[in-house]
Amino acid sequence: MENPCIRCGKERIKGSERVVILNATKTKITTYICPDSACQKKVEKQIADKEERKLLLSTRNRNRVGKKSAN
Repeated sequence: MENPCIRCGKERIKGSERVVILNATKTKITTYICPDSACQKKVEKQIADKEERKLLLSTRNRNRVGKKSAN
């Protein structure tokens, strides 16, 4: 199975594994990372920036909906 890095295209490697128990079901979560640590840091920054923008837009939309219903 191919699993290329979204930024550089190198084959990603297994970074960490953990087991989570949710509703009496065990689920193994495996995190894959880029073998190039500088690239991985840039990818993590891109993901964090996207999440921040998503949260900001979500908050902004909730506030906008709240103002409309108050009128």
